[in-house]
Amino acid sequence: MEADGHTFAETTAAGAEALAAALDAAGSVTAGLLSWCEARGIGSGPIRVLACAEGAPPKELARLLGAAGTAEPLSLRRVVLGRGGIALAEAENLHLPARLPEPMRQALAKSDRPFGEVAAPLGLRRRTLERRSGAAAGPGAVLAQTALVFSADGTVLAAVRERFLAVLLGPRAAGSLKRA
Repeated sequence: MEADGHTFAETTAAGAEALAAALDAAGSVTAGLLSWCEARGIGSGPIRVLACAEGAPPKELARLLGAAGTAEPLSLRRVVLGRGGIALAEAENLHLPARLPEPMRQALAKSDRPFGEVAAPLGLRRRTLERRSGAAAGPGAVLAQTALVFSADGTVLAAVRERFLAVLLGPRAAGSLKRA
């Protein structure tokens, strides 16, 4: 037990729940992470892609998009999102590039701007399909979720799988999992 009568697991679960609510309230994960970090003094500057890799589209995400087996091109970005060099989240973003204006496609291909920031002018909204916290979120994470991302007119743009790292809940939750 901690001094305030709550176990570490209870404190972490409450933090993950608060993080999930903050992300849900924001127009995008990018905006939600920025607000969360600003309120807690985590890093500085904008949310940026610290690392990005492409790859074969995961079948589960393609299925969620309704794009499995279709001819519509898919683009996968595996990213680490961070602020001020601090890794905050890892995500797989499978999106349908033909549904984005050309300048947005170019920004995603050639910049360190996250999908949520680039596509924000489309009036993004999300539908979370699955959410896990605690040990179920995976090693080093306090929250994991799978979601669909839509434009304001209801067009499906992306399916995402995200893991939010322990650093978001402070030094005790992060333990030795901090990344520079």
